[in-house]
Amino acid sequence: MQNVAFRLSLAQAASGLIGGIYVPFFGAWLAWRGLSAGEIGATISAGLLLRVFAAPVSGLIADAREDRRGMMLILYVVMLLAYAWLNFAHAVIAIAVATAISNIAGGAVSPLLESVSIRLADRYGFDYGHVRVWASTLFVLGNIASGAAVSLFSLAVVAPWLTVSLILNVAAVYALPAPPAGRPKTDMGLRLRATVAEARELMRSRVFLVFLLAASLDQGSHAFYYAYGGLHWRELGYSGALIGIIVPLGVIAEIGLMSISLHVFRVIGATRLLLLGGLGCALRWTILAFDPPLALVIVAQILHGATFAMAHLGAMYFILKAVSPRLSATAQSLYAVGSSGIAMGLATFGSGLVYANFGGRAYLLMAAMGAGAALFAYVLHKSWHGGRLMQAGVEEESGGI
Repeated sequence: MQNVAFRLSLAQAASGLIGGIYVPFFGAWLAWRGLSAGEIGATISAGLLLRVFAAPVSGLIADAREDRRGMMLILYVVMLLAYAWLNFAHAVIAIAVATAISNIAGGAVSPLLESVSIRLADRYGFDYGHVRVWASTLFVLGNIASGAAVSLFSLAVVAPWLTVSLILNVAAVYALPAPPAGRPKTDMGLRLRATVAEARELMRSRVFLVFLLAASLDQGSHAFYYAYGGLHWRELGYSGALIGIIVPLGVIAEIGLMSISLHVFRVIGATRLLLLGGLGCALRWTILAFDPPLALVIVAQILHGATFAMAHLGAMYFILKAVSPRLSATAQSLYAVGSSGIAMGLATFGSGLVYANFGGRAYLLMAAMGAGAALFAYVLHKSWHGGRLMQAGVEEESGGI
């Protein structure tokens, strides 16, 4: 059990290392390589939009093959080749294609890793948060280390950093438990058709759709903060150093909650976690909408432990308990598409328009999304009986991932 938890922790840590440099510096690296603002936006958004199709397809194939580890290896190798290509590409079109490919694969692999992490934690009896916390921890450490590296070596360090981090990801996922040898082999086409049919049945479940609405509105309500929060603080006169202190406060709160996630789930339950996450969003974004004193900004940042971490834990444990292991990767991919794809994309576009006219009051749009998330979470709490929504074939719990 400890060996499995350790290997999962390495995989989560390696995934956090990618974001540690990508989030703060990749856009700047694209500009350094000669892309215009419009080309950067088109390049990044193309990958984000295509995730909507790639993530569910990869989830369905992984479930049909009963081999999430194998699909993760394929996607991480694709990302590795794309990021390695960036070290040598000079033409704008080559950089754009490599970036889009890496974003598509990255959006598809993340829900698979979450699916594997929560299922193995349940199977072997350890706390999912104890392995998930390493993604957040390495993200913060990656921010610090990559900032120092960029200061010393310029933005030239970004592509090599991403390439090395992907090598570590491939190695970490390869070390995860493989599917048991000697399993009966059936026709892949038949298995895929059966999995697609089961996924359609899941999508016809009113309870699952209500869950997707609650979770997607919650996570999507972070769009303005992620895209414009730092810019708005700069316009309010906050220094770069102060912003550098404020931003990690939310991740620290997230790490604290992840460290006791199993206890929190047992006490509060999945649907109540989603409800608290939505209420936290409504409160956090309302506070920030009125440009409060620094003390209240700090309080709002600490609420990240509710707005992101509680809601994410609620989503993970809902999928674990409500969806058969046969569809675990598919369900995680649908959650990722709804929250990080559709809701986040639309909210980012909408909040940009509002910000141009009303400044920080755009946070009120995010607060409304949080209130909507809380409402749907309440409906979910009343309508879900706590068990499986459907039984999809034979429960696969006896071996790999």
